[in-house]
Amino acid sequence: MKSVQTSSYRDRTHEFSSITERLRKSLTPSIGVNGSGSGGGSRSSVAFQSEFNKRASKIGYGIHHTSQKLAKLAKCELIVL
Repeated sequence: MKSVQTSSYRDRTHEFSSITERLRKSLTPSIGVNGSGSGGGSRSSVAFQSEFNKRASKIGYGIHHTSQKLAKLAKCELIVL
């Protein structure tokens, strides 16, 4: 009789959401009453998008790489069974 192995996983959606929200708040330039940036030290919208795109790209690459590893492991698992 085969034993069924269940994989355990952890839903980290909430953790990811809170981190992205915190980063968004820290990178978004402060908006003054007149709608303009608050000063010389704030980042522009372009800089925010650039930083976001870099981080999103790294996350996407990590997901892709992990997906490839899982596919390879699944292939090996089928051979073993």
